[in-house]
Amino acid sequence: MRRCLILLLPFLGLLAATAHAQKSKIPYKIEFDPADLEQLTQSPDGTKKAIFVRVRFTITLDGGNVDKLDDVYKIVIEEDGKLVKVVDVPQPIPVESLSAMLALDTSGSMKANNRMEQARIAADVFLKKLSTKSDCGLVLFDHEMRHKQAPIFERTPLRKEINATQPRGGTAYLDATSESIAILRKLARGRDRAVVVMTDGVDLNSKKNIDRVIDEALEEPRIRVYTIGIGEPGKVEQVNTVLALDHSGSMTPPADNLDQTSKIEAMHLAAERFIDSMSPVGRCSILPFSSYVDKPGEFLGKARAKRLKDSVKELKPEGETALFDAAYEAINVLEADASRGKRAVIAMTDGIDNSSRRRVEEVIERAKDANVPLYILGFGRPNELDDVTMKRMAAQTGGKYYYAKNKAALLDIFENLSITLHDDGIDEVSLKKLAGKTGGQYFPAKNVAELKLILEQVTMDLQKERKEIVFESLNQRNDGRLRNVTLKLVRRGAGGDQVLDEQTGGYQVRGLVVAEMNHLLYLLLLAATGGLIALPAMLKRSAS
Repeated sequence: MRRCLILLLPFLGLLAATAHAQKSKIPYKIEFDPADLEQLTQSPDGTKKAIFVRVRFTITLDGGNVDKLDDVYKIVIEEDGKLVKVVDVPQPIPVESLSAMLALDTSGSMKANNRMEQARIAADVFLKKLSTKSDCGLVLFDHEMRHKQAPIFERTPLRKEINATQPRGGTAYLDATSESIAILRKLARGRDRAVVVMTDGVDLNSKKNIDRVIDEALEEPRIRVYTIGIGEPGKVEQVNTVLALDHSGSMTPPADNLDQTSKIEAMHLAAERFIDSMSPVGRCSILPFSSYVDKPGEFLGKARAKRLKDSVKELKPEGETALFDAAYEAINVLEADASRGKRAVIAMTDGIDNSSRRRVEEVIERAKDANVPLYILGFGRPNELDDVTMKRMAAQTGGKYYYAKNKAALLDIFENLSITLHDDGIDEVSLKKLAGKTGGQYFPAKNVAELKLILEQVTMDLQKERKEIVFESLNQRNDGRLRNVTLKLVRRGAGGDQVLDEQTGGYQVRGLVVAEMNHLLYLLLLAATGGLIALPAMLKRSAS
């Protein structure tokens, strides 16, 4: 037994050494953007005029921020390859004066799974945890900006607006972020600024793209954007829909006595709302019908939304109603297209079918064979609709029946149906990009109950300045040159220093770029210039 232990000792020692080596390889990283390198014309306390450089950075471990490291860790700073200084890892500086904007999604999808109620609770936590020295503003959004409030110190008006707003409509969080940034830019300088965006869906309605919004956040002074995605990441699957739209003669009057517009005009607006709420990969074909089914339009995406809308606006009231034929033909259009992704038929009518050659049983069987759900919309006065048959068509094909008594209801139904079909989850890639590029952070909230804890974390992170070091430049010339700054995270030990990570960025010194030249080369050029000046006289002398 003793012999076995003696034989195992070297092996055990090797295991211990290996374990120690693995343990020593802690995956700390330094993260800083070259934009975080700032040239100063004097020391931070104002006692010395010279070229100083401020660098802000974050230390992370496995992707999470690290606030504190013990004394064996050092930051080594080099400028253009020359050692500047070695310092202890600085602790984050608390932000006392912060102006924040909370951009809260109030779209229709926030009704699901108690999301809106949990978002209200989380927003209240956010407002309570903010320092009393910090002010906060609010943007409530769906497909448009529903409420805007510049930062104020009083929290009660913000809570009142959040609690009073009911979910509806689509999602435009990029426009909401841009609006929040614009509000913060109007404030006086001297305060840190940040935007917190909470959303549960894909942005289907913004006019601005993500790169433009990021550029706005990066303009001086920089504004950090924190994003919170509620729910599961979406697949961004293509959705192919056919809008079968009734333009029979009965679409001439208003839907009810309170409406001021005709049913055909309401349908124009509702179809436009559907098109505007499509995802970037959504496709739609317009199939008009009255006594007969018209020729279907080509499938077009959101990039060509104007053509889709123009084809809807051209529809005028005339003829009878051939709903069954239209639904049957819409299924054929989807089958002939044979595109990948989800498929659906949306058929809207204001009357009872009185012109179709197809029977309702044929339509249902055709939809089942093609695996295409029928979403049927009855619009107008109840006694003028065959809702029993339309409910049957929808239920037996995996779709749904909707009833709209007036223009407002029709607009909501078309918009919500488009969102239901196209918004299948959060766009995590975009939310991460928006936060990462602006110096903020992305927080996933797959379980809506996590929102409260996440907002607590966001509030803490907002009020923590990034680690910061200021050093005096080794080169005090205002020569307009680009200079490289390298940060190294080093752990000191008995076996010597171990560099865990290093990152390099550059900053441009203000001033005029002055070309440098070797003195010998300068003399040679001077001699050559003198020779060229004397050359004409020498040639003239030799010629005479």
